Amino acid sequence: MSSNSSRSSDVPLARLYLRIALDEYKMDIGARQYLLAALSLMTRASAVRRAPATLQRITPEMRRAVLNLQHTDLTIHEIANAVGLANSGRVSEIMTGKR
Repeated sequence: MSSNSSRSSDVPLARLYLRIALDEYKMDIGARQYLLAALSLMTRASAVRRAPATLQRITPEMRRAVLNLQHTDLTIHEIANAVGLANSGRVSEIMTGKR
């Protein structure tokens, strides 16, 4: 098991670690109850209503262009305009590796 401090959070990975602990390690009933309680807090109900996607899809070409432009003096907003993205937040997501 390794720790990656650059990630903000990873609930699915945390659930996996807890499941492994429950399955692989002997522990008293109290410890098991705490792990089961933690697991029960790490799920979310499905959305009742989900809005349709309205933003254009990011193409591989757009992603490459953003990554090439991030080393220039352009602002995130200017990069978004240059690449043709309507939302500068998408540029930020590409730069941080989230897209």
